[in-house]
Amino acid sequence: LATELAATSTRTMSAARIAERLSDRFRLLATGDRPALPRQQTLRALIDWSYDLLSESERTLLCRLAVFAGGFTLEAAEAVGQGGGIVEADVMDLLAQLIEKSMVAGDANSERYGLLETVRQYAQERLQESGEDPRVRTRHLAYFRQLAETARPALFGPEQARWLARLDAERENVLSAHAWCEQADDGAEAGLQLVHATKHYWFNRGLLALGKRGTVEALSRPGTRQPGPLRCSVLLDA
Repeated sequence: LATELAATSTRTMSAARIAERLSDRFRLLATGDRPALPRQQTLRALIDWSYDLLSESERTLLCRLAVFAGGFTLEAAEAVGQGGGIVEADVMDLLAQLIEKSMVAGDANSERYGLLETVRQYAQERLQESGEDPRVRTRHLAYFRQLAETARPALFGPEQARWLARLDAERENVLSAHAWCEQADDGAEAGLQLVHATKHYWFNRGLLALGKRGTVEALSRPGTRQPGPLRCSVLLDA
Protein backbone atom coordinates (compact mmCIF):
# COMPACT_ATOMS: atom_id res chain seq x y z
CA LEU A 1 0.00 0.00 0.00
CA ALA A 2 2.82 2.41 0.84
CA THR A 3 4.34 1.85 -2.60
CA GLU A 4 1.01 2.48 -4.28
CA LEU A 5 0.32 5.61 -2.27
CA ALA A 6 3.72 6.97 -3.18
CA ALA A 7 2.32 7.66 -6.64
CA THR A 8 -0.30 9.96 -5.12
CA SER A 9 0.44 13.60 -4.46
CA THR A 10 0.20 13.74 -0.68
CA ARG A 11 1.22 17.39 -0.84
CA THR A 12 -2.29 18.25 -2.04
CA MET A 13 -4.30 15.47 -0.38
CA SER A 14 -4.67 15.20 3.38
CA ALA A 15 -4.29 11.93 5.26
CA ALA A 16 -8.00 12.04 6.12
CA ARG A 17 -8.91 12.43 2.46
CA ILE A 18 -6.71 9.50 1.49
CA ALA A 19 -8.33 7.38 4.22
CA GLU A 20 -11.80 8.18 2.86
CA ARG A 21 -10.80 6.86 -0.54
CA LEU A 22 -8.89 3.76 0.48
CA SER A 23 -11.94 1.65 -0.28
CA ASP A 24 -11.42 2.40 -3.98
CA ARG A 25 -7.79 1.52 -4.53
CA PHE A 26 -7.67 2.06 -8.28
CA ARG A 27 -9.47 5.37 -8.22
CA LEU A 28 -7.04 6.62 -5.58
CA LEU A 29 -4.11 5.58 -7.74
CA ALA A 30 -5.57 7.39 -10.73
CA THR A 31 -5.28 10.75 -8.99
CA GLY A 32 -2.24 12.82 -8.12
CA ASP A 33 0.70 13.99 -10.21
CA ARG A 34 0.24 13.44 -13.93
CA PRO A 35 3.81 12.15 -14.43
CA ALA A 36 2.99 9.27 -12.10
CA LEU A 37 -0.06 8.19 -14.11
CA PRO A 38 1.77 5.72 -16.40
CA ARG A 39 2.87 3.76 -13.32
CA GLN A 40 -0.69 3.68 -12.05
CA GLN A 41 -1.97 2.50 -15.42
CA THR A 42 0.77 -0.13 -15.44
CA LEU A 43 -0.45 -1.50 -12.09
CA ARG A 44 -3.94 -2.03 -13.47
CA ALA A 45 -2.56 -3.41 -16.73
CA LEU A 46 -0.34 -5.85 -14.80
CA ILE A 47 -3.30 -7.25 -12.88
CA ASP A 48 -5.35 -7.39 -16.10
CA TRP A 49 -2.54 -9.33 -17.76
CA SER A 50 -2.19 -11.76 -14.84
CA TYR A 51 -5.95 -12.27 -14.70
CA ASP A 52 -6.16 -12.97 -18.44
CA LEU A 53 -3.57 -15.74 -18.09
CA LEU A 54 -5.80 -17.65 -15.67
CA SER A 55 -8.10 -20.44 -16.75
CA GLU A 56 -11.84 -19.82 -16.54
CA SER A 57 -12.12 -21.86 -13.33
CA GLU A 58 -9.17 -20.04 -11.76
CA ARG A 59 -10.75 -16.68 -12.57
CA THR A 60 -14.07 -17.76 -11.10
CA LEU A 61 -12.50 -18.97 -7.86
CA LEU A 62 -10.29 -15.89 -7.54
CA CYS A 63 -13.32 -13.61 -7.80
CA ARG A 64 -15.23 -15.65 -5.25
CA LEU A 65 -12.31 -15.56 -2.83
CA ALA A 66 -12.48 -11.76 -2.93
CA VAL A 67 -15.48 -11.82 -0.57
CA PHE A 68 -13.23 -12.91 2.31
CA ALA A 69 -11.96 -10.22 4.66
CA GLY A 70 -8.80 -10.81 6.66
CA GLY A 71 -7.92 -14.10 4.95
CA PHE A 72 -9.49 -17.55 4.86
CA THR A 73 -8.86 -21.26 5.42
CA LEU A 74 -9.05 -24.01 2.83
CA GLU A 75 -12.28 -25.23 4.43
CA ALA A 76 -13.85 -21.79 4.03
CA ALA A 77 -12.62 -21.52 0.44
CA GLU A 78 -14.20 -24.88 -0.37
CA ALA A 79 -17.54 -23.85 1.13
CA VAL A 80 -17.70 -20.44 -0.53
CA GLY A 81 -15.82 -21.16 -3.76
CA GLN A 82 -17.79 -24.13 -5.02
CA GLY A 83 -20.75 -23.96 -7.39
CA GLY A 84 -21.36 -23.17 -11.04
CA GLY A 85 -19.01 -25.79 -12.46
CA ILE A 86 -16.57 -25.85 -9.53
CA VAL A 87 -17.09 -28.72 -7.11
CA GLU A 88 -15.65 -28.74 -3.61
CA ALA A 89 -12.94 -31.25 -4.59
CA ASP A 90 -11.65 -28.84 -7.27
CA VAL A 91 -11.00 -25.94 -4.91
CA MET A 92 -7.75 -27.16 -3.37
CA ASP A 93 -6.08 -27.68 -6.75
CA LEU A 94 -7.36 -24.36 -8.11
CA LEU A 95 -6.17 -22.58 -4.97
CA ALA A 96 -2.72 -24.13 -5.37
CA GLN A 97 -2.59 -22.89 -8.96
CA LEU A 98 -3.56 -19.37 -7.89
CA ILE A 99 -0.80 -19.40 -5.27
CA GLU A 100 1.71 -20.60 -7.88
CA LYS A 101 0.66 -17.72 -10.13
CA SER A 102 1.02 -15.21 -7.26
CA MET A 103 -2.65 -14.25 -7.26
CA VAL A 104 -3.20 -15.67 -3.75
CA ALA A 105 -0.76 -15.64 -0.83
CA GLY A 106 -0.48 -18.56 1.58
CA ASP A 107 0.88 -18.85 5.12
CA ALA A 108 2.11 -22.37 5.87
CA ASN A 109 2.30 -21.71 9.62
CA SER A 110 -1.30 -20.56 10.08
CA GLU A 111 -2.73 -22.52 7.13
CA ARG A 112 -4.49 -19.36 6.02
CA TYR A 113 -4.64 -17.70 2.65
CA GLY A 114 -5.38 -14.22 1.42
CA LEU A 115 -5.32 -11.78 -1.47
CA LEU A 116 -3.28 -8.60 -1.63
CA GLU A 117 -5.77 -5.78 -1.15
CA THR A 118 -5.28 -4.41 -4.66
CA VAL A 119 -5.89 -7.84 -6.18
CA ARG A 120 -8.86 -8.35 -3.87
CA GLN A 121 -10.51 -5.12 -4.99
CA TYR A 122 -9.88 -5.98 -8.63
CA ALA A 123 -11.45 -9.42 -8.12
CA GLN A 124 -14.42 -7.86 -6.30
CA GLU A 125 -15.07 -5.66 -9.32
CA ARG A 126 -14.99 -8.71 -11.58
CA LEU A 127 -17.30 -10.61 -9.23
CA GLN A 128 -19.85 -7.80 -9.33
CA GLU A 129 -19.64 -7.68 -13.13
CA SER A 130 -20.35 -11.42 -13.28
CA GLY A 131 -23.60 -11.06 -11.29
CA GLU A 132 -22.46 -13.74 -8.84
CA ASP A 133 -21.74 -11.39 -5.96
CA PRO A 134 -25.02 -11.88 -4.03
CA ARG A 135 -24.88 -15.69 -4.23
CA VAL A 136 -21.25 -15.88 -3.17
CA ARG A 137 -21.72 -13.46 -0.28
CA THR A 138 -24.73 -15.45 0.89
CA ARG A 139 -22.60 -18.62 0.96
CA HIS A 140 -19.96 -16.64 2.88
CA LEU A 141 -22.63 -15.59 5.39
CA ALA A 142 -23.92 -19.15 5.77
CA TYR A 143 -20.42 -20.50 6.40
CA PHE A 144 -19.51 -18.00 9.09
CA ARG A 145 -22.90 -18.18 10.75
CA GLN A 146 -22.40 -21.94 11.06
CA LEU A 147 -18.85 -21.46 12.31
CA ALA A 148 -20.05 -19.06 15.00
CA GLU A 149 -22.81 -21.44 16.07
CA THR A 150 -20.29 -24.28 16.33
CA ALA A 151 -17.94 -22.10 18.37
CA ARG A 152 -20.57 -20.83 20.82
CA PRO A 153 -20.76 -23.86 23.19
CA ALA A 154 -17.00 -24.47 22.86
CA LEU A 155 -16.27 -21.05 24.37
CA PHE A 156 -17.18 -22.50 27.81
CA GLY A 157 -15.09 -25.69 27.83
CA PRO A 158 -11.50 -26.92 27.55
CA GLU A 159 -11.43 -25.87 23.88
CA GLN A 160 -12.10 -22.24 24.75
CA ALA A 161 -8.62 -20.93 23.93
CA ARG A 162 -8.55 -22.68 20.55
CA TRP A 163 -11.94 -21.35 19.54
CA LEU A 164 -11.23 -17.83 20.73
CA ALA A 165 -8.10 -17.86 18.54
CA ARG A 166 -10.12 -19.23 15.64
CA LEU A 167 -12.68 -16.44 15.93
CA ASP A 168 -9.90 -13.89 16.34
CA ALA A 169 -8.59 -14.94 12.94
CA GLU A 170 -12.07 -14.76 11.42
CA ARG A 171 -13.23 -11.56 13.09
CA GLU A 172 -13.24 -9.50 9.89
CA ASN A 173 -15.12 -12.23 8.07
CA VAL A 174 -17.74 -12.36 10.83
CA LEU A 175 -18.20 -8.59 10.61
CA SER A 176 -18.42 -8.78 6.82
CA ALA A 177 -21.06 -11.52 7.08
CA HIS A 178 -22.97 -9.36 9.56
CA ALA A 179 -22.92 -6.45 7.11
CA TRP A 180 -24.21 -8.63 4.26
CA CYS A 181 -27.30 -9.49 6.34
CA GLU A 182 -28.60 -6.04 5.31
CA GLN A 183 -29.02 -7.32 1.75
CA ALA A 184 -29.30 -11.12 2.00
CA ASP A 185 -32.70 -12.67 1.32
CA ASP A 186 -32.74 -14.35 4.74
CA GLY A 187 -30.65 -11.64 6.32
CA ALA A 188 -33.06 -10.80 9.12
CA GLU A 189 -33.04 -14.25 10.70
CA ALA A 190 -29.43 -15.00 9.76
CA GLY A 191 -28.34 -11.75 11.36
CA LEU A 192 -30.06 -12.60 14.62
CA GLN A 193 -28.50 -16.06 14.61
CA LEU A 194 -25.05 -14.64 13.94
CA VAL A 195 -25.08 -12.04 16.72
CA HIS A 196 -26.54 -14.52 19.20
CA ALA A 197 -23.81 -17.05 18.36
CA THR A 198 -21.01 -14.51 18.73
CA LYS A 199 -22.18 -12.84 21.96
CA HIS A 200 -19.77 -14.72 24.22
CA TYR A 201 -16.86 -14.11 21.87
CA TRP A 202 -17.30 -10.33 22.09
CA PHE A 203 -17.73 -10.63 25.84
CA ASN A 204 -14.59 -12.75 26.31
CA ARG A 205 -12.52 -10.37 24.19
CA GLY A 206 -13.80 -7.29 26.00
CA LEU A 207 -15.34 -5.91 22.79
CA LEU A 208 -18.66 -5.08 24.40
CA ALA A 209 -19.35 -1.91 22.40
CA LEU A 210 -18.74 -3.68 19.10
CA GLY A 211 -20.86 -6.65 20.12
CA LYS A 212 -23.72 -4.49 21.33
CA ARG A 213 -23.67 -2.34 18.21
CA GLY A 214 -23.95 -5.41 15.98
CA THR A 215 -26.72 -6.85 18.16
CA VAL A 216 -28.77 -3.64 18.00
CA GLU A 217 -28.25 -3.43 14.22
CA ALA A 218 -29.49 -7.00 13.83
CA LEU A 219 -32.58 -6.28 15.94
CA SER A 220 -33.32 -3.15 13.89
CA ARG A 221 -33.51 -4.88 10.50
CA PRO A 222 -36.88 -5.25 8.77
CA GLY A 223 -38.29 -8.70 9.39
CA THR A 224 -37.01 -9.07 12.95
CA ARG A 225 -39.96 -7.49 14.76
CA GLN A 226 -42.07 -10.64 14.97
CA PRO A 227 -41.92 -12.01 18.55
CA GLY A 228 -40.27 -15.41 18.91
CA PRO A 229 -37.63 -17.36 20.85
CA LEU A 230 -34.70 -16.14 18.72
CA ARG A 231 -35.67 -12.47 18.96
CA CYS A 232 -36.19 -12.84 22.72
CA SER A 233 -32.71 -14.37 23.09
CA VAL A 234 -31.09 -11.57 21.12
CA LEU A 235 -32.97 -8.92 23.11
CA LEU A 236 -31.58 -10.53 26.26
CA ASP A 237 -28.10 -10.51 24.71
CA ALA A 238 -28.44 -6.78 24.01
